[in-house]
Amino acid sequence: MSRPTSGAPPRRLRLWLIGALVLCLFPLAPRLVRPLREQLQLPVTPVDRTDGRRAREWLFLDSCRPYVPPGARFTVIADEPHAEMSLFMMAIGLFPESRPLPHSHFLVPALVQAARAKYVLEYRRSTPADPGARLVARVADGAVYERSVPP
Repeated sequence: MSRPTSGAPPRRLRLWLIGALVLCLFPLAPRLVRPLREQLQLPVTPVDRTDGRRAREWLFLDSCRPYVPPGARFTVIADEPHAEMSLFMMAIGLFPESRPLPHSHFLVPALVQAARAKYVLEYRRSTPADPGARLVARVADGAVYERSVPP
């Protein structure tokens, strides 16, 4: 049997507890650096605090929503293939009543499907992808175009 110890805990135990406390506080360090006012603000997009680039893409799609009617076929075009893919995937959720058609899918062009889209959401492009399309609206980081396509 061991004897109960009285007095202060052994030095090793104290060091171990201090080390455990430091490890628990370590993940909080990045949050403590930002001002409290910034931490308490509600995010504008679901990805504000995780990925600024995706947040800009989300805001672009959100600003396009009023110009794409429910049930309409649309596609998303961007100069950067990875941005185009993430925009398309986010658009599936942001436009639940519309029919998204990929312009590219996992970096593989899907131009036949995209040609059936009536609306074209162009993200950060300097020239329109379809010169015959009618400009519906200019939005932050892009524009919405309408094409005349057979039903």
